[in-house]
Amino acid sequence: MIKRRRKKFMKKLVLSLLFLIGVLMTLLLKHPYFNIKDINVKNNKNISISNVIETSKISKGNNIFYIDLDSAKKNLLKNPYILEAQIKRKLPSTLVITIKEREAVFYGNKGNKYFVLDRNGAVLEERQDINNMKLVKLQGFDESKSKLGQPIVVDDERKIETARELSALLGNKKDNYGVSTVDIGDITNIKVYYNNICIKLGNNQSLDEKLNKAFNIVFQKEELKGKKGYIDVSFEGNPVVFIE
Repeated sequence: MIKRRRKKFMKKLVLSLLFLIGVLMTLLLKHPYFNIKDINVKNNKNISISNVIETSKISKGNNIFYIDLDSAKKNLLKNPYILEAQIKRKLPSTLVITIKEREAVFYGNKGNKYFVLDRNGAVLEERQDINNMKLVKLQGFDESKSKLGQPIVVDDERKIETARELSALLGNKKDNYGVSTVDIGDITNIKVYYNNICIKLGNNQSLDEKLNKAFNIVFQKEELKGKKGYIDVSFEGNPVVFIE
């Protein structure tokens, strides 16, 4: 009988202690000590820190444990420039937002507006002006049906793959190469424009090899500077060079 009472007492004591600990933990976690004082943003290059914080809809002063991180992440990913987002708590009062941005590579025209595109053909934004953005014009997609935050509308998915591959091949060299336009309108007759020279690549096979051939000619032949014409590397064998 005594043992049974002792067990009952111990059980009540344990439950009471657990309840008390739970109450204390709840009060502790709600303490202003854990209110958000700092929000750090990492890896942003084109998007401002204030824009990232505003897009996340996280506010300073809120309790760090009661912030819905999943909801904040979804808010961030609504921004077409943000490819990936990660949010971590850094106790006691700091949140760290790490993002991976999409890179603006191409642009397209829609009336008086410009579509800014990444290497995968996603529409990042519409602008009235693209000066100083160092973008390459992309031709061959349906501008009228393309929408913000979505991939460009094409009649052949190989066009997107080709644009992605050409973007990777040109990379940061597009400034030195002076490439102004990539035309993917006909997947069997892909063209790249260097100043006034049209480089005819043909289909999307061996693009790296074809570009190397063409630019070797461009950089080795001084007489091509400022001239109009084309370099045809769409076939095997010696390229055809035509100058007007």
